[in-house]
Amino acid sequence: MEKRNVNHWQRRSRRLLHTGLLLSLFTIGLMFIYALHAIFGWNIPFDLLRICNRWMEAQGWFSVAHVLRGLVLCTFVLYIGYGLDQWLGSHRAYRYFQSLQDEEQSARYNEVYSPANKLFVIIHCPQPLALTMGIFRRRIILSDGLLRMLDQQEQQAVAHHELFHYRHRDPLTTFLLGQFAVALWFLPVLRNITLHYKISREILADSYAVHHLGTPVGLGGALLKLVHRQQYHSPQPFRMIYSSFAETSLNYRIHRIVEPDQEKSLRLPIGTVLFSVVILISLSILLLWSLL
Repeated sequence: MEKRNVNHWQRRSRRLLHTGLLLSLFTIGLMFIYALHAIFGWNIPFDLLRICNRWMEAQGWFSVAHVLRGLVLCTFVLYIGYGLDQWLGSHRAYRYFQSLQDEEQSARYNEVYSPANKLFVIIHCPQPLALTMGIFRRRIILSDGLLRMLDQQEQQAVAHHELFHYRHRDPLTTFLLGQFAVALWFLPVLRNITLHYKISREILADSYAVHHLGTPVGLGGALLKLVHRQQYHSPQPFRMIYSSFAETSLNYRIHRIVEPDQEKSLRLPIGTVLFSVVILISLSILLLWSLL
């Protein structure tokens, strides 16, 4: 049963990632081509778009071309701005975590889990924190506040969970989907795809930890303690590239452990999907007309 569930979430994760990236790259590609035409002054031929432009200009409104150019400019500004913000935030956060590092505890964890790569950075922080951050120099950050809260088996479950994120480069893929979701804000389905992708990766990381420990007890205990802790404290979001143990769908993940045979199906909202399809088709028609 568990192997079948893991295969299901692996397929779902791949479908979400490929769908999100293809949808985003198609839209960004059309906008990029349109931007090149606008920059080099290529004329728009006499077609329905020009008729709309002239009618709107006669009414004293902005033309369709103005709207398209504004939307394209906004998209690229958001895309670049979000990327720079996350990259700079990651750099500042890593330097901050290094200043809080507990060298002795970090050495112990690295000796057990990654003697060659020195992946683990244990920091002095009273709040529970467990995340994998970065793209090229990925590191696993654990707080001593979290470690004091968990017993040994629960600590092992968290460590293996984060090792899954590290080995599969989850911070990179979630960052890419999140960047497209912010830039292409007019396609709300991308936000839903990003959220569902994060959930699927957390579930796969949970399954990885359970497989290594041979029991879900440690993972379930860690999740329950984090749910109880978050009732009194909601951690602030980090402006950096990362995947976090405690950020996504804790209650759903606990439900899977407690009742593995009654797993709830997660589906993208139909209304959001249809709305995004209509917007994408309309935008594609306008952009392609302007390129003919």
